[in-house]
This record gives sequence, C-alpha cells and structure tokens, in this order.
Amino acid sequence: MELLIEQLSDVSAQVRLQAVEALRLQREVSALPKLLPLLHDPDWWVRVAVADAIGELGDEGTAQTLLPDLHHADPLVRSSVTLALGRLRYKPNFETMLAMLEDDHHWVRYAAAVALGELEDVRAVDALIPLLAGDADYLVRAGAARSLGRIRHPKAIRPLRRAVVKDDNELVRADALEALRLIWNGSPGEEE
Repeated sequence: MELLIEQLSDVSAQVRLQAVEALRLQREVSALPKLLPLLHDPDWWVRVAVADAIGELGDEGTAQTLLPDLHHADPLVRSSVTLALGRLRYKPNFETMLAMLEDDHHWVRYAAAVALGELEDVRAVDALIPLLAGDADYLVRAGAARSLGRIRHPKAIRPLRRAVVKDDNELVRADALEALRLIWNGSPGEEE
C-alpha cells in the first residue's frame, strides 16, 4: 500500500489515477486522508476517481469534504461527487440534490436522480416522477425509474407503468419494469 500512497503524488496524472483506482479496489479505507487532497487535483479524471473512491470507502464525515465540489465548473466532477454522496447515503444534502435535478448537464441530472434513490427518501418521489416522464435524456429518465424502484413508494406505480408502455427507449422501459417489480414485492417507502 505504501507504494500506492507514494504514487498519489506522482507527476503523471495516469499514475495518480491508477493508484486511486487500486486503493479503491483494495478497499483501503486507511488511505482516505491521502485521497482527500486529490479532490483538487489538476486532472479532472483523478478528481472524479477520488470522488468515486470516497463514495465507496468513506463515511458521513468524509462526505463533508465533497460538498464544495458540488458546484465545480466541470459537470463530470459534479456528477461524480453527487453519486459519491448518494453512495454514502448523505441525507443532509438532500435539498441540494433535488436542485441538481434541474442542472443544465444531463450527467449531473442523472447523478442526482440516482443519488436520491440511494437515499431512499420518499420526499424525492415528487421530483423524480416528472423527470421520468419528461427529461429529454434517456439516461436521466432511466436513473429516475431506477430510483423510484429503490424508494418503493406506491405513488410511482402509475408513472412507471406509463414509462414501461410509452417510453421510446428500451433501457428506460426495462428500468421502469424493474422498479415496478421492486415496488410490488414490498413497499418500505410508504408515507409516514
């Protein structure tokens, strides 16, 4: 592991990226303090890989370090940070994730939809349903369908059924069908 930690400061972005990926794959939680500064690496691929690693290895405390990058100029960084916060199930950022559903870039909207599903918070249902029905990007609609299935709220059944029948994209239809299966097999996301 020490060699990988050393490689995090290599002059080559490719070497840094490979070191981050290796630490993530080895599930080296002890490397998190060394990974955190790389959220501001000059290479955006490295920043994205670090956000992904933090999402897999971190906890609520490390989630705080990701928050400033939610407003990064690069949409790929914003989307990776959003996905990481979703993986960490970081609920204090719920309202920001809802707002990100309106982002101009489809990757950010997709990431926000998926992250909201990771939170399994019924408050997201009313924002995800219009996304499923009307976003221009099929990946965003598929992400919304997937998340509605994770949340398992009965309110999503009708829009998901409509997507299964009427959406013009096969992935969206398949994800909507899977979401319906999840809802019909139990609905832990019922209204409180």
